[in-house]
Formats: sequence, C-alpha cells, structure tokens
Amino acid sequence: MHGPFLIWLVAGVFVSMDAHIYVHIPFCLSKCRYCAFSSVVSKDIPEERYISALLKEAALCRERGIFPSGLIETLYIGGGTPTLVTPSNIKRLIDGLRGIWSFSESAEVSIEANPETLDADYVIELKKAGITRVSMGVQTFSSRLLSYLGRIHTPERSIQSFRYLREAGFDNINIDLIFGIPIEKLEELDADLDWIEMLEPEHVSAYLLEHEPGTWFADVTPCDEDSVIGFFSKIEDRLRGMGFIHYEISNYARPGFKCRHNLAYWKYRPYLGLGASAVSCVREGTRWRNIKDPYEYMVRIEKNISPVEYVDNFSADEILFEKRFLSLRTAQGID
Repeated sequence: MHGPFLIWLVAGVFVSMDAHIYVHIPFCLSKCRYCAFSSVVSKDIPEERYISALLKEAALCRERGIFPSGLIETLYIGGGTPTLVTPSNIKRLIDGLRGIWSFSESAEVSIEANPETLDADYVIELKKAGITRVSMGVQTFSSRLLSYLGRIHTPERSIQSFRYLREAGFDNINIDLIFGIPIEKLEELDADLDWIEMLEPEHVSAYLLEHEPGTWFADVTPCDEDSVIGFFSKIEDRLRGMGFIHYEISNYARPGFKCRHNLAYWKYRPYLGLGASAVSCVREGTRWRNIKDPYEYMVRIEKNISPVEYVDNFSADEILFEKRFLSLRTAQGID
C-alpha cells in the first residue's frame, strides 16, 4: 500500500480499553545463528534519522485516530538490539511518544538489551530516560554454547551487565534463556539455572531453540524429544523451586512481575507497532505489518507514504479462534 496513511482510518475501535505500543529497532552488531527476526547488521546506525521516523509515524497514527482516548499501559522497545541506540535518543523516543499519547502512571516501559552493549554509565542514563524494565538476552552462561549460538558476549559480561542494572536501580529485570541447543548437556542447563538462582532476576523467559528456515540452524538436526522433555522438566522444577510462577508457555515471573506487554498480546488487547517490520492490531479483525527494510521505511515516512506492507482481515470465526488460541498460551487459559 503506497498511498497516504489510509490504513489508519480503521482505528479508534478499542477506545475504552488499555492500549499498548511496540517499537522495533532492527539494527544489530552481528546476526546470531538462530535469529529469524527482522534485523540489519550495521556498525553505522542512522539512529537520529530512525528515531525521527518513528516519532513521525507515531504522530501520523495519532492524527488518524489511533488510541484517541485509551491510556498507554505498556511500551516495549525491541529489536534487533535497541541498546545500540544512545540513551539520549531512547529518551527522545520515550518523551516524544509521551507527548503524542497519554501514558498510565504505572506504565511498563521495557527495552531489550544485549549484555555486550551495557556498561555502568549507559544503564544509569537508560534509567533516567524512563525505562522501567530491561529484558537481557543472556541465552546461556556457557561460553561453549554462546559460541555455538553465534553470540558475541561472554558469560562474564552477562553477569557484570546484570549487576550494572541492579546498581542503577532497576528492580524489574528479565533474563532470556535458550534451551534445547543440539550440543547442550543437562548439566550446562543446570549451571544456567544456578546463575538464575544467584542473580535473582524478577522474570525469566525460557525458549526452546527453533530451527527456522533461513538461519544457520535450519539444516542442523534438532534435539530429540526426550532431551527436550528433560530440559523443560529441569527448568520447570528449578524455577518453581525458586518461587517463580509459570504464567505463559515460555515465561516465568516472581509475584507481581509478569510482563504486562506480553500478556496484552495473549489477552488480545489492541497494540500499535512502530518501525520497520512492526505489526499492529488496533482494530479487532484487522492486522497489518510495516515493510522490513529500515532504510525504505525511513524514506516512506519522510515522504508521507504509508510503510504498511500488507493487511490481514479476519472473519468473526477466525477472531474467536485466535482469541482462544492465544489464551491457551497462558496458565489462566480460556475465560
């Protein structure tokens, strides 16, 4: 769709509900072997220009009736590696969005972080910028497995970055773990969970490694089913023993620290995606996605051309099925 921002005229349906925003920052220093997400490897990130495009897209969405009266309850900045962006531009993004929409006083403002990009000064400024929750992509504390996954950080860097976050005053930290790595041993997963016990994050996301088409792992034989069951059982037993609540297929939280943004997806709440490849669903039964190329995205926004690549419309039966399917991801299940 290359015309004006006509797609956003469909908005304004969920005006009485809570509202949520996802911002995609697609730039990375390197591509992990398992990554199938939309990302661009670049050492020269056009962050000023990209943040300006995000804020212009947001303003155009607001002008066309998206979330006219609903409070923004969560903002999630994902990637890519959002922490490649300077804290000053993260602050410019958050302040700009707060100037466009009203945010709840208790709004959850999350950012994904690569341990390699964090240092003491950066995380202090990140806190000042308005971030309330950090999701750190540790994946494993094993040097051997990090190398196999194509990660550029070390276990020591993950531990130090976590401590920097604590020292800066962050009291809502998620650690991402990956399990079911083909060469992984159960004792390596046990060691990962030992570190979780020592560091005491508020939230843990544990994802089974997916062998996605187009990735390095696409042609690698996955773990056998018995091994996966063993890994999952180990995670379940140990995290529950630490006091975590298993509230969604891949997510565990201490009481009061469930990720509100992710729950919004599973509860079929309205969300707006900003940025290259971002997906939006602000009207029941309609979903659209922006183009993937961030440079083409910036050009389109600057020229007032819609960045939307495709639109999906769903029937009433399809909507009901999706609501039920998403609910089944959670421990709460179908209401």
